Amino acid sequence: MEENTFLYNAIKLYYAKGYYDKQQVARFVELGKISREQYAAITGEVYSGTIPQPALEEPPTETPPATEEPTTEPTDGTDGGDTEPPSEGPSGATDGSTGTE
Repeated sequence: MEENTFLYNAIKLYYAKGYYDKQQVARFVELGKISREQYAAITGEVYSGTIPQPALEEPPTETPPATEEPTTEPTDGTDGGDTEPPSEGPSGATDGSTGTE
């Protein structure tokens, strides 16, 4: 295999800057673009013949923001237990009453 020093140097630079990881550099070996020795020179590890898998990280679990129901507690000192919803007529319109008489 003819060594492509331009490509090797580019991969080495991109790996050093963090643009490529070991898995991506290993892919260049599989494609025949760099040698196993060049992989070792770039990553500092011996190429094992398989693409190293990146460490699996647990995805962050996002908890949805808590949605609190608005409280409808009366502020006039009553417990609010005797209120009824407005009554509706046949058309669905309310008669304007509050349910308390």
